[in-house]
Amino acid sequence: MNKPNEQKLTKEQYEKALYQETVRRQRDYDKNVVEAQKKLVESWRAAHPECAAEPASGKHRPLDHIAKGNPKDWIEYPEQWANDIYFVSVRRWPDDPVFGSRGGMVQIGINSHDGKARHDWRDMQGIKNQIAGEECEAFELYPAESRLIDPSNYYTLWCFPGVKRLKVGVDQGRRVLDADEAMAPQRGFDK
Repeated sequence: MNKPNEQKLTKEQYEKALYQETVRRQRDYDKNVVEAQKKLVESWRAAHPECAAEPASGKHRPLDHIAKGNPKDWIEYPEQWANDIYFVSVRRWPDDPVFGSRGGMVQIGINSHDGKARHDWRDMQGIKNQIAGEECEAFELYPAESRLIDPSNYYTLWCFPGVKRLKVGVDQGRRVLDADEAMAPQRGFDK
């Protein structure tokens, strides 16, 4: 809604003003993005040498299927998977109570054998890919405090095989950057 003394812009005036503002804002950015990226990463490495020295991520360590579970009682008898770092319990629910899709819901519970609060995003992604599929999307819920369950260093991924894309996140195709390519701190890894 226009204020009484405001002049309404024509479409052409608006587009011209928008273009001029865009050009003005672009002057705020360093023209040499590659050089700016290098400076940023160098300053981060100098300020946080212990993080900068962190080794690159290895390839996903495949899980071995160690128990089939009981589909009639997933609560007490989930599928069981493990590798040398993680123990994983999997419950495959036939119904999807969240989105109502026909693909059901897969609940993946993850904890490390040593009990540490290990929560490496790349490890979680690899586990999700192996259990639910590379094109299945999953999320981790951070609930309201009134329904918080936190008895141990155990993490749950909720997967919905019948949902093509969750309606959150950025969908610009795959974009994976290594430590020397990223604009922010990043560990190296195999793409």
